[in-house]
Amino acid sequence: MGKRAVAFLAVAIFLVALAPPARANDDLDNYKWRIEANWWFSHPYGYFGLQNSNNYFNVNRDFGFGDYNTFTGTIDFHFRHKHHFLLNATPNNESRTVTLNRTVVFEGTTYDVGVQVSSRVKSLNIAPGYQYDIIRRDHGFLGLEVDLNLVDTTASLKGTGTVNGMTAFRSRSNSFFAPLPAVGPVGRWYPLRNSNRLSLEGSVRGMYFFGYGDFLTARANIGVGLTNRWSLRAGYEMGSRLSIHGTSDEIAVRLTHRGPTAGLEYSWGDSPAAKPRKEPGANAISEWHVDWVPFYLWFTGIHGNVGAQGNVVPVSVSFSDVISRLNIGLMTVLDVRRKRIGVVTDLAFMSLSSDQQSTPAEGGAYSGFKANAKTFWVDPELYYRVLDKEKYSVDAVAGARFWHLNNSLDLNAGTLPAATVGQTQSWVDPVLGARFRVNFNKGWYANLKGDAGGFGAGSQLTWQVYSGVGKEIKEKYSFLLGYRYMYVDYRNGGFLYDIHMSGPLVGFALRLK
Repeated sequence: MGKRAVAFLAVAIFLVALAPPARANDDLDNYKWRIEANWWFSHPYGYFGLQNSNNYFNVNRDFGFGDYNTFTGTIDFHFRHKHHFLLNATPNNESRTVTLNRTVVFEGTTYDVGVQVSSRVKSLNIAPGYQYDIIRRDHGFLGLEVDLNLVDTTASLKGTGTVNGMTAFRSRSNSFFAPLPAVGPVGRWYPLRNSNRLSLEGSVRGMYFFGYGDFLTARANIGVGLTNRWSLRAGYEMGSRLSIHGTSDEIAVRLTHRGPTAGLEYSWGDSPAAKPRKEPGANAISEWHVDWVPFYLWFTGIHGNVGAQGNVVPVSVSFSDVISRLNIGLMTVLDVRRKRIGVVTDLAFMSLSSDQQSTPAEGGAYSGFKANAKTFWVDPELYYRVLDKEKYSVDAVAGARFWHLNNSLDLNAGTLPAATVGQTQSWVDPVLGARFRVNFNKGWYANLKGDAGGFGAGSQLTWQVYSGVGKEIKEKYSFLLGYRYMYVDYRNGGFLYDIHMSGPLVGFALRLK
C-alpha cells in the first residue's frame, strides 16, 4: 500500500508540473456544469436488526464483510454566480456466505450455530441538493450545502432456518427507506497562484434526528488539473454513516461505508457572472419570482382509522410520541410566479406508525396491532394573485393532490392467529383553496393557507390548514415556524385511510429570483 501511495504522489507531482495554468485573473473555478465520477474502495461496518436482542446481525462480526469496489458521483449545475443545484449518487452492495458462529434471529427466523447463511446488504443514496457559496473568489469558494438524501437500505439472510419449529430453507429481508435531510459546509481552494493545477476540496453534511438517530456524510479530495476542463481526483469518503436506533419493536440500522476514492472530473460552460450592484435609487422589479423551500420537517401526530384487505384498526399517536416513532414528514416546496400567475408545488414523503399492543382489533379477533402508513404526495397548484400589496397578498389556488400510499398491519394473535396484511393505493384529489401573507417590520411575516378537495373524485374528503410565521434575512433567506392540520378520508376495496394529522413544522426558504 505504501508503494502505491508513493507512485500516486509521483504521478500527481508530474501532472502538476505539466498541466497548463489558468489565465491570470480568471476565475479558477470557472464552469456552468460539472460532473465528477469516482471509483470507491468502500469498507462497510455496522449492524442491521433490533437493538439489545438476538434479532439482528453484524455485518463484520457475523459475516466478515470486507472491502469492495463501487462508485460515487456528483452532477453540479452552477446556474447563478453563487447558486448550485446538485445531484449526488452513492450505491453500496455487499454480500457474503459464512458458517454462523452464533445463533441469529432475523425477521422471525432462527438461523442456528453451524448453519451456512448468505447475507446481503444493499444501500442506495440519491441526494438532490442545493449549494450556496457564502464566499466565492477567484481562488475558490466556501459554501453551505443542503441535501435530501433518499436512502434505501435492504438487508437479507438466506439459509436453513427455523420458524415455529419447522426447519427449511428460508429467505428473510427487511428494509429502511426515508428521505433524510443533511446540511453542512463545502469548500474548494486552489493554492497555486493564478493556476488551477492543484485544488483541495472538502465537505461535511449531516443531521441529528432528535434522539432517534443521525446521518452523516463527508469527504476530502485533492485534484490535479490535466487541462482547464479535466482534472484527476483522489481522496477519502465516508459516503454515509446512518444510525437509526429504533424502539423495542422497530428495525434498527447502524451502517457506515467509507474508504479511499479516485476518479475524474469534467467541467464545461462559463460561470454565471456576479449580479451587478444596484445603483442608488434603482428600483427595477423583476416580473419573475422564484421561492424554494429545500426541505421542511413536519412533526405530526396521527389519529383515526387505517385498513388493509378489509382489516381496520384505530390508530392514535400523540405529539409526545412523535420523536420516538419518527412520525416526521420531510418535504420540499417550489413556488414560481410571473406577475400575478404562479405555480406552487408541494412534494412530501411521510412514514407514520402506531404500535398498540394491548388495543384489541376487529372486535377482539386480534389482541393488538402495529399499523404502518407510508405516504407520498405531490401537490401542483395553479394560483392567481388577487391582491398584491407591499404589506399583504392574497392568492386564489386550484390544483390536484396526487397520493401514493401503503398501509400495512401486523395483527397480534387473539381469537384468530397472528397475521400481517398490506395494501397499496394511488389516487388524485382535486383541491381548491386560498393563501394569505402579511408582512411586518424587520423582515417578519405571517402566512395562512387552506384548501379542501376530494369530493368523491379521489378521496371522500381531504382538507388542510397551515399557519406560521417567518423571518427574512437579507431578503434572500428565511426561517419558517408553523403548524399544519390535514385530514383525508379515502376508502376503496378494503383499503381505508381515515386520518387526522397535525403538528408543528420548521423549515428554511430561499428566494432565488
